[in-house]
Amino acid sequence: MKIRVTARKLKTIAIAFLSIAVVGAIIGAAYLVPKYLKEQQHMRDGSRDCLNYRDFLTASNYWEQEGDTDQAHGVYALALHHFEKGKCTKIH
Repeated sequence: MKIRVTARKLKTIAIAFLSIAVVGAIIGAAYLVPKYLKEQQHMRDGSRDCLNYRDFLTASNYWEQEGDTDQAHGVYALALHHFEKGKCTKIH
C-alpha cells in the first residue's frame, strides 16, 4: 500500500502547519510581551532617576503646603525632569 502525496495535499499540509505556527506565535507573544514590559518598567522604577522623581515630588507637595509656591514649582520641575529621564511610572 503506497501513500501518494500530491502537490495539492502537500500544499494543504504546509498551509495548515504554517497557520498553526502563526497562531501559536501570536498567542505566545500575547502572553510574554506584557510580562516582559511589566518587568522592564519595574526595573526602571527602581532606578536612581525614579527615586529622585518620587522624592522631588514629595518635596514639591511639602513646599506647596508650606505656602512657598515658587519653591514648589522649582522642585516640581526637577521632579518632571527625572520622570522623563528615567521613564518612570507616572504618579503626579
